[in-house]
Amino acid sequence: MTVGNLPPHRIEVCDPQRREPGMMVFNVRPGGPDIGRNKVGWIIGVDREGNFPFNLKFDTAAQDSCALPNGNIMFSLTGAGLIKEVTRSGQVVRQWHAAGKWQDKEPLPNSVAIDVPLTHHRVNIFPNGNLLLMSAEMRELSDWPTADDDPNTTRETAKVVGDVIIEVTPKGEIVNKWHLLDMLDPYRLCYGSCSGYWHKLGFLDSNDWCHSNAVFYDPADDTIMLSLRTQDCILKFFRATGEIKWILGDPGNWKSPWSEKLLKPVGNIEWQYHQHDCSVTPSGTILCFDNGNHRALPFAEKLPAEQNYSRIVEFAVDESAMTVEQIWSFGDGDGPGEGLYACYQGGAFRLPETGNTFMTFGGVCTIDGVPTNDNRGGMCQARLLEVTPEKEVVFDLWIDGSEEDPPVPLSSFRAEHIPDK
Repeated sequence: MTVGNLPPHRIEVCDPQRREPGMMVFNVRPGGPDIGRNKVGWIIGVDREGNFPFNLKFDTAAQDSCALPNGNIMFSLTGAGLIKEVTRSGQVVRQWHAAGKWQDKEPLPNSVAIDVPLTHHRVNIFPNGNLLLMSAEMRELSDWPTADDDPNTTRETAKVVGDVIIEVTPKGEIVNKWHLLDMLDPYRLCYGSCSGYWHKLGFLDSNDWCHSNAVFYDPADDTIMLSLRTQDCILKFFRATGEIKWILGDPGNWKSPWSEKLLKPVGNIEWQYHQHDCSVTPSGTILCFDNGNHRALPFAEKLPAEQNYSRIVEFAVDESAMTVEQIWSFGDGDGPGEGLYACYQGGAFRLPETGNTFMTFGGVCTIDGVPTNDNRGGMCQARLLEVTPEKEVVFDLWIDGSEEDPPVPLSSFRAEHIPDK
């Protein structure tokens, strides 16, 4: 870990007077083709004035960051199987490692082992100081579809990966586990559920059935909320029992008893697809980054990438009536910063003081300048925006290595707000 040069970037708009106080911390890592994908990574903080007071560079992929109540920053290095807590000067305070990633390596000094094969995507924390993390498991399921885009596909015994959400004490003890394969219908497929995402992470010949990419704790009702990318839904369940409270997403292809947990739409709603970074805003609404991949469920026609767009969408949920209403969005219009398509990664965060929204179009992928759903085939850039409630852009940052020699595809997972001390 070093204080390194910043990745290639440019700030096109920065209006400090209308921006949120504090610092936005985010990762940068290689995108596009696999070459060099896990050989470098950054965790970076940009302040209200557009300066970068926090800049750590690694020789492995950096993933997610989390603001801690004590003012420190927790972040993950998924390529190395590490989670670190650091001060704002970058000094390491605590460290954890996924035991499965280190079983054939020398033990790490001053690191706490967590007995899981890996952790992935989002890192978070409970109010009691326990870590809220995401891991995975693989099971063999009989009579499973061999394709997610063919209604007449054959069925066979298949290896299926489901996410495991864990609560871990600071000493590494796992005190709670929630298995998605036990909570949802393991035979419900969306586009992408048969993809091979987990192959490179050690689950060979497997299918990416649900692909959780965000986990959020809501203390108001002691629930956990998840974004399930290849189930095209946001799921909320009770921490104490694992019982599902509601499911937010396109109601297609759900069977009983899960269909009874679906939120019913009020007014005009455009459902989210392949979303990231769900959270509860200070006003109690649900915010997420809607990547929008395909904008359809099997077996409806997919929307081509070159016609698609990503957006940030806000939903108001009435839990007593089990209804949902769309109340705000950004990205689906033709104003400044809109009409951009990010086929993977992405973030959405409602800022507490200004009410601004910070958003990360984390994987804007193109081949020969044309938007694509292939996040490993061509150029990748990231765009980070802060907009007012009226959708005025007050910050616009591009992470862009397209002008480097040779060009460098780069991406960003999401951004986290770090309040001023």
